[in-house]
Order: sequence, then structure tokens, then C-alpha cells
Amino acid sequence: MCPEFYLERHIHHSDMGKAKKNRTKVHISAPKPRGDKVRDQAIDKVEIVDRALTEEETMLSSAQPFRLPDNLFKNVKIGKEALQLQKLPDFDAKSTITSKSLKGLQLRKKDKRKLRHELWNQKIDAIQEAKKKEKEKKKKQKTPVVGDIGSLGEALPTLELLLKGSAMSANKESDASKKPKGIEKERKRKQQALQDISLFQQVLKHPVFQENPTATITEHLHNKLKQEEMMDL
Repeated sequence: MCPEFYLERHIHHSDMGKAKKNRTKVHISAPKPRGDKVRDQAIDKVEIVDRALTEEETMLSSAQPFRLPDNLFKNVKIGKEALQLQKLPDFDAKSTITSKSLKGLQLRKKDKRKLRHELWNQKIDAIQEAKKKEKEKKKKQKTPVVGDIGSLGEALPTLELLLKGSAMSANKESDASKKPKGIEKERKRKQQALQDISLFQQVLKHPVFQENPTATITEHLHNKLKQEEMMDL
């Protein structure tokens, strides 16, 4: 293309002016008050606040001071049953940290992650401890009885139970050997009662009994028990 064309085109564009678009204003700007008017408005506001504070101080100074009555809890009746129903919080249970309790704690993500890791380690340790105890229990069951005296002692009955069982068996044999006694006659029962009364009167009149009744009765019971034990043997 010839240079005359470029020159003519450049001249044509330079003669044309820029098109301007008229913009309409939607919001009307508020009129700016003058300096004197602004100052008067500020003074009026300060006067209103001072007047309100003065009225409040007057009301407070004129009011009488509040006093609690002496018999405040006069008509209040609280029984022992109501006090017993109240329960203190279980601090031991609340102090236990679980995965659910971490949701309500205001902690950082790093701290929560650390707590979760510690809980996970505690669970793993508890599972391993339970497995270890179960393994030791199975091992003890497989080993001979001589190797585990503790379990043998727990399995054997105590000396008290053995003595009790032998005494019960002996009593059963003696009861079986003895013939059942019939009901004594009334005359014989009266005779036995009279003998007991006379014996009791003799004991009361005895000088040893009169000197120390407690020691005499204790010694008699001791001798009676010893005599019964000798008869059983």
C-alpha cells in the first residue's frame, strides 16, 4: 500500500472528536450545613445529655437505700429428705476424657489431635494387656499343677470347710445311731423341774457363789464345755 493512503487515514482520524455520553445522577447529594448550624446542633445534644444525667442523679440521691429483711428465710421449710435427694456432681466421671467429650472442648486442632492420639494409645495398651492376661491364663491351664501353687490353693477347700463338713457328717452318724426319744410324761417332767429348782437354790446358798458369782458361773460353763468336748472325742 502507498504512503499517501496512510497519511490520509491518519489525518481523517485526527479530525474526529471523542463522543461523550451524558450521565444522569440518581442520588441527590444532601445539603451541607454551615459551620454555625453544626456547632449549634452539637451544643443542643450536649445539653440534652447533661439534663438526663442530672435527672438520674437526682432520682438516685432521693431513693432510699435497699435493706434486706432480718427474717428473709422465715417461711422457708427444707426437710432432710429433700437434702438427701440432692447429689453432688461426680467429678471422677467428669474428669474422664473421651472422644465424645473432645467436641465440646475449646481446643486447637493440634491439641485435639494430640488428645485423640493419647486415647488411641490407651485403648491399644488396654487391648494388649487383656490379650496378655488371657494368654497367661491359657498357659497356666496347660502347665502341670505343681507349677502353679496359687491356683491349686484357690481350688482347694479351706480348713474351716473341711472341719465343718466332718463335724456335720459325725453329727449325722450320731443322730442316726440314736433312737428317737418320745415325749416324757408329765410326772417325770415335774420331777425334773423340782430337782432343777433345788439345785439352783443350793448354788445360790453356796459360799463360793456368794463371794464371786460371775467367776463361779464362768468356771462352771468352762468345765461343762470341756466335759462335752471330751464326750464327743
